[in-house]
Amino acid sequence: MTVEQFIIALCLILLCGKVLGSIFERLQLPAVVGEILAGLLLGPTFLNIVTPNATLAVLAELGVILLLFSIGCETSIKRLSQAGGRAALVAVLGIVIPIIMIGISSAYYLTDSYFTALYLGCALTATSIGISLRVLSQAQQAQTDVGNVILGAAVIDDISGVILLSLLFNFASFGEFDLASSLILTAKVLLFLILTPPVTRGLLYLARALKPFADKSGYEVIITMVLICLFSWLAHWFGAPALLGGFAVGLALSRQFTSPFNRYLVNPFSFTHKMEISTKTMVDVFAPIFFVYVGIRLDLSQLDYSSGGIMLLVWLTLLAILSKLLAGWFGGRTWQAKVVVGSAMIPRGEVGLVFSELGYQMGIIDSKLFTELVVIIAITTLVGPMMLKWSIKQQVKKLPQVKPN
Repeated sequence: MTVEQFIIALCLILLCGKVLGSIFERLQLPAVVGEILAGLLLGPTFLNIVTPNATLAVLAELGVILLLFSIGCETSIKRLSQAGGRAALVAVLGIVIPIIMIGISSAYYLTDSYFTALYLGCALTATSIGISLRVLSQAQQAQTDVGNVILGAAVIDDISGVILLSLLFNFASFGEFDLASSLILTAKVLLFLILTPPVTRGLLYLARALKPFADKSGYEVIITMVLICLFSWLAHWFGAPALLGGFAVGLALSRQFTSPFNRYLVNPFSFTHKMEISTKTMVDVFAPIFFVYVGIRLDLSQLDYSSGGIMLLVWLTLLAILSKLLAGWFGGRTWQAKVVVGSAMIPRGEVGLVFSELGYQMGIIDSKLFTELVVIIAITTLVGPMMLKWSIKQQVKKLPQVKPN
């Protein structure tokens, strides 16, 4: 790819991703689906203007790391204590049920590899809480009991998803499953997630002390990117995917993060707030590149358009929806609240797409399975908010009405 080709490809990716993402947002649909559609239009499936290549893949990888950084920034550990055991139960069942239901179906209908079937099940466990949170906030339900359960479950879901991805990444790298090494890797990942935030905060104090007076050269965003790159490299050195480093640095910058070391290393809020705000622009630029690139890599000709193939795709999509509804049933006190919790957990979105892309890169899933997986994720990302809006309306109808005097 020449420099000229790269520049025009990047221009089209950013422009089309932004335009279609904005159109979907105006229609009150997730922008991520519009960005995938932009990639689909630009890629080999339709216009064939932009093709997958190593240069764009690196930008997409950086987009993934920054995306996980932003998820880490939004992660609130306090939600766990507010939601109690119900959030943990919903999160655990939201992982176990999809793995069992989708994993078994995939092993029976889609692939002869049990590991590939397991990977497909794991890829459809992670919930995109950002999409549901927007609907909850608009309906003024984010701070309610049900909202706390949903957000608490999402915290566990995010952390568990990163750990699962690290384990599967390790297995795919070495080609064999060993219980002892898996337990050691899990301990390493947990230790990494626990120690990175306080270490990062210690470095933040040093960075703040070294900042030139009245500096206006973008000091905060440079320090943030240095930390993200450093800990992403360390995560890869640990045997985990690099995106784990971005997530851990995001936790360190989060105002909501608590750890046993907080009494010694309190978050310097004013400095970290500037870092988070200044880095948001970079996230807004690079994260859509990842989603558009996923669309570019899609090949719809790989889908099985026979009646049996379509029925199988519909069946797996229904399993992806039903598995989260079943998990959500244990999160509410009334049936309306149960449906609200389950519906909020349906959208797979960002983390599911990260699973898809990493699995495709490592040869765990082929082009056909990659396309089917992304289609399922896109459908759940569209269906989830619609079901959530409907279920919230049903819950509000059942609330006692106060008669005016």
